[in-house]
Amino acid sequence: MAARGLATAGSLILIALTCIAIAKRLERERRFLRKLRENGSVSFNEMSDAERDTAESLQEAGVLRVDRNRGYVEPEGLRAFRHRRVRFALSGAVTAILFAIVVAYVLLR
Repeated sequence: MAARGLATAGSLILIALTCIAIAKRLERERRFLRKLRENGSVSFNEMSDAERDTAESLQEAGVLRVDRNRGYVEPEGLRAFRHRRVRFALSGAVTAILFAIVVAYVLLR
């Protein structure tokens, strides 16, 4: 019986940590894109490590175009990226809710 409680607690902690990680990533991307739109471009020399990681992931997604040492918004890539990001957030939320329901069902059973 104690192992069941430990597994439940571990599952709930895993759900919470996953949700926090996803929310943190989405917020970091949102802040970076806002900064990029306000300035028009960003210099890679002035970025922190977290911003550099975000810039690299946005570059791989086709949202950021790098020209020498500056990054610019790619408008076509940004539109597609926004749709993918919404789908990612919604599918993550639905998955977390379903997993929480399964854990609650196991607990109440």
